[in-house]
Amino acid sequence: MKKILSMLVLISMVSFFTACSDDEVTQPTEVEPGSMTVNDQMISQNTIIVESITFEQDGWIVVHADNNGSAVVPDIISEPVLVKAGTKTDVMIPLTPDANMLDGATQVWIMLHTDDGVSGAYEFDGTNGLDSPLANLEGEVIVKPIKVSPATITVSDQVVTNSVTVTVNAATDGWIVIHNDMGDGSIILPGIIGKAEVKKGANNNVVVMLDDDVTITRGQKLFPMLHIDMAPLGEYNFPGVDSPEVFGFDMEGKSKIILKTINTL
Repeated sequence: MKKILSMLVLISMVSFFTACSDDEVTQPTEVEPGSMTVNDQMISQNTIIVESITFEQDGWIVVHADNNGSAVVPDIISEPVLVKAGTKTDVMIPLTPDANMLDGATQVWIMLHTDDGVSGAYEFDGTNGLDSPLANLEGEVIVKPIKVSPATITVSDQVVTNSVTVTVNAATDGWIVIHNDMGDGSIILPGIIGKAEVKKGANNNVVVMLDDDVTITRGQKLFPMLHIDMAPLGEYNFPGVDSPEVFGFDMEGKSKIILKTINTL
């Protein structure tokens, strides 16, 4: 009888320690502190769009310049954008005049940063230890290089009677408009002498009809300009919300308008 009791006690102890061991093995799954999905893109209004961002805690997303394939830190070339914890889509990051944009594709670096200093204030300077670049569970900074490029107008000098033909590659739905010259080769603003709607993407051989009261003389200049289309959609409103499309900045820090010149034949 004593042997049976001893065996039962031993079995109970083994079961107890086995259960404890199983509990100790079960560990909470580590969660990535952040992630993002962003790709090469044609940008509108000097603004990059990040398709998706996930933060475990509130953080920042910023854009750094490129220097021979590496991100330039601590300086940024965008407004710092605070993103609340969770997943956000189509997050817009406005670039600043510090962005030295080329006429063609320009490489930049999209990077996630913490918000561990004063809440809601971007404080990263590379030395103070605040709002540092966010690292994943492997200790790698969460950053991605992408190439940004401008919307384009392609047009040739042409014989013009009552229309102008242009090709547009647009970053967003908008308008291609034609400005006249003042007789000395300079552009007349803001008035236009013709317009046509364009859609996001390729718009080949768009025929822009000119106003009936416009007379074009051989050798004068015309100026096709691209505008965005804001609400109310499908209605040209400029001066107003349908601003000229831009890419990059001039020496004075002003956004550069996407504009071409036609010499009429």
